[in-house]
Amino acid sequence: MNPVQQKISCVYLTAVTEETSSKRKYQPFKVSATRQLTEQARRDDVAAAKITEKLDGTCCLVAEFKGQPWLWARHDRKPNKLGARRFAQFKKSQLKLGDKELTAAEFSWDPNKDFKDVPEFWVPASRLEIRNGVVMPDNIGHTPGWVPVELTARHDCWHLSAVDLTLGLALVLRAAETGNDDLIIESQPLSFLCGQTCELIGTNVNGNPYHIGSKKCPIHVLVPHGSLALSCPTPVDYDALYNWFNCPSGQGQIEGVVWHCMNGELHKLHRHHLNLPWPVPEPRLCQRRVKVQVELTSANVARESKKGHNVFSLLCNLNGQVFDSIQELHKTFDTESEAAS
Repeated sequence: MNPVQQKISCVYLTAVTEETSSKRKYQPFKVSATRQLTEQARRDDVAAAKITEKLDGTCCLVAEFKGQPWLWARHDRKPNKLGARRFAQFKKSQLKLGDKELTAAEFSWDPNKDFKDVPEFWVPASRLEIRNGVVMPDNIGHTPGWVPVELTARHDCWHLSAVDLTLGLALVLRAAETGNDDLIIESQPLSFLCGQTCELIGTNVNGNPYHIGSKKCPIHVLVPHGSLALSCPTPVDYDALYNWFNCPSGQGQIEGVVWHCMNGELHKLHRHHLNLPWPVPEPRLCQRRVKVQVELTSANVARESKKGHNVFSLLCNLNGQVFDSIQELHKTFDTESEAAS
């Protein structure tokens, strides 16, 4: 599947209204989908694209750092006060145009004056335009990029809980290959994921809409982008797609959909684009059985156990077991912890 190296545009043309966003309470405008597909989506033949679930987490990249596979966290280069003020004025002028789609394509950034400094080792996302040696923002004003996680950085602790960089392993959640709706949580060599982007989801990410783990036993996993396939109505049929999302007991109880087109382009649709609520009480991800396939050598289990709470060693003890949902994992850990005490 196509890695996520850019902000993904909505599959429909969007309209902007001056009311509080249901997605971001601090945002004084709402971006909603119209019923009309974008011209780009039509050109990319989105109706024939592969369909996958959009997950609510934080985007990561697996790539080499100093000669070994490493996890990289998402870090956008952000405007400074001057750049933010100029861009805010531009967006306000666009809002006055009514139904024109909010875009930064016509805004003129000064990359040498409008942006904050980035951390050491920051690299821009691969699909950004480079003009005269300078990385330019994308057409909605973002400059996405990546920084390698730091082993001792507190702000990277939840990223680090999903990987063991010394062993070169990652905890990965993926669809089972049996053709049913089951999931697999397994340990994979980070080298298998090099070049891929993933979504980090779990206890301490974005309010944990999937109810994974607990305060006593936080759990975080990486989900390779494009790995959770879906079947849903074509975006050509707006009403059918809306009703699919709005059915409280169907597959549409997800944050959104991403279409992976054959030419490498990506398009998305979020529940908030349809003015539907997120999170939902029972997300589809929480309704699927999950099998644990985490194996470590005895030496590595002993090494991990010395760290105290470590999800790798805890899951290794559950290797081969099947649970009704991913939420059942931390309940098992909590029960074992209470029995041990």
